Amino acid sequence: MLKKSEPLPAELEESIRRRLKGNPVLNFLGIEVPELGKGYARFVLPFRPEFHNSQGFMQGGLIAALADEAVAYALFSLVVEGEMISTVEMKINFLAPVQDGAIEAQAHIAKRGRTISLGEVEVRQGPRLVAKGLCTYIHLIPQQAA
Repeated sequence: MLKKSEPLPAELEESIRRRLKGNPVLNFLGIEVPELGKGYARFVLPFRPEFHNSQGFMQGGLIAALADEAVAYALFSLVVEGEMISTVEMKINFLAPVQDGAIEAQAHIAKRGRTISLGEVEVRQGPRLVAKGLCTYIHLIPQQAA
């Protein structure tokens, strides 16, 4: 999936980075965002022992959360100011366990539609593919104040 992405205009990247700073779940998990592009985002989840499940592997929901957020922020680069998005469906295949070390999600928007958009994401630990997902989002236009 390693595709080249087009850089974002500085003003748009600043706006998205402000949104990132205000995202409680990203802050809580310690997710880092080293790269944003047009229809693209790369997120990193540093490892913490608290992320283990009872078998000593990183809990799958955390991997899914990383994937979902990465795709959402790839899509934020393609929406207009004030437009909201919400996850409608997510499918993720867990392909290898993670015991320690950071994981990285690379997300691309495969189809930006008028109402529905589709993103794809790969989660890797180094070169090893640990999960692959597809995420569908609906575009919501906020209702005008009456």
